[in-house]
Amino acid sequence: MAVTLTGSNGLFTRLGKLFQIAVQVKTFQATLATEIQDALDEFDGGDNDHALAITGIKTASQKSCAAVYGSIRAAAHKTLIEMVDDDDPLPAKTVDMALERLIRQMEDASASINASAYGAPDSADSGNTGNGTVVATTTANSKLTANTRAESLVIKCTKDAQISGTAGREVFSVQGEQPVSSIADPDWPGGSGVSKSIVVTDPAVDASSQFNKNLLTNSTYENFTTNTPDNWTIAVGSAGTQITKNTTEAKIFQGSANLKITGDGGGTLTKITQSLNTSGQTTGKLLPDTVYCMHFKYYLDTGISAGALKASITDSGGTAITANSLTAESTANLGAAAASQWNSATQFFMTPKALPTGTPYKMNLELTTAITNTKNCYVDQVCVFKPTQVANGAFMALLRGTTDFIRDDEFVIALAKSSTGTFQEYMDKFFDMYARNKQLPENSAGGETIADSLIA
Repeated sequence: MAVTLTGSNGLFTRLGKLFQIAVQVKTFQATLATEIQDALDEFDGGDNDHALAITGIKTASQKSCAAVYGSIRAAAHKTLIEMVDDDDPLPAKTVDMALERLIRQMEDASASINASAYGAPDSADSGNTGNGTVVATTTANSKLTANTRAESLVIKCTKDAQISGTAGREVFSVQGEQPVSSIADPDWPGGSGVSKSIVVTDPAVDASSQFNKNLLTNSTYENFTTNTPDNWTIAVGSAGTQITKNTTEAKIFQGSANLKITGDGGGTLTKITQSLNTSGQTTGKLLPDTVYCMHFKYYLDTGISAGALKASITDSGGTAITANSLTAESTANLGAAAASQWNSATQFFMTPKALPTGTPYKMNLELTTAITNTKNCYVDQVCVFKPTQVANGAFMALLRGTTDFIRDDEFVIALAKSSTGTFQEYMDKFFDMYARNKQLPENSAGGETIADSLIA
């Protein structure tokens, strides 16, 4: 059995009719605000005592709209609960249980609503001393980012190595814009209101499964045994030929050594690997149903015209792990990258819900296109870690630079919504999806099965 979703007497057909009332109220509020402002502008600069009587209309209209919105919410909740319960009795008639049942049925039926879309988070700094970077994503499609609040986040260093912190592991505060609690307020939903701390990810931290700490071991390539990096296996290539230890300070990002990959003219696709989730491992544990970030830095000799360097995590069959269309794979085009400076590659990915224990997953660093003969690529700061989710929205992390952060270094991250799924918006408005940390299955490619046109 399953709840009828669309068509005559379908759940979303009925919700669409309720939401259409809210659409009309929203339009009325916007029109009224414009008309009130036009009236006030007419009296601007003169004796505006005559206009005082209309200044309270906006507030009064919001109060009256609140009653309408409250009725819509009550009807929507009742409709969801009763239709789900009629299909198959719920253990308790609550919104949470009804939503969980609905989400499961939609997943089973491959049903979806139209997704909202967000632009790539835009970051800016204010002349920081530290030259590390902040990375963020609203497309870590974990079903937890669909109602991300459009806002500016201020990320500020609060603890550094000069006082009580550790170099490369500075602490930053994250402050979001204030939320708007009333769904009748035209400015709803406002910001996330988030206030939390994030620690800078230092790839020199080994074998940790904690947030913002490196899962890998010796992935800054400080330690070698006869030109083979410790805790890594050379799968393709030879130590001392394609793979060597670099100690040239100008080509090291942090520390005293890193990995040098040399083109040999023979087309060798050099590859090194590190085992994950195996018994006796010296790495952190890769967890199921979890968002991760993969990042590495590379420095190139001048004269490189070809080469591609890929980092990936693969299963026992050699396939890169993936979930929700996010794959643990990041490739740098060496032939197009800038020489004689540090470049970065970053990929957010998600592990599947079923991640078998004991499976020998591998972290791979490999050339997929051979590097130009005799030319070198220097690799440093490879890391895989769980980024921090800000409230119920974007995932983000701070990455160490060649110069460490100091107190009051600051970034501003702009999270902008580029389009809004109408069912997405009104499910959030009337069912508190953001606060409940729930999300209906969505489709961002125009292939949703539940059309926004039902809101009519």
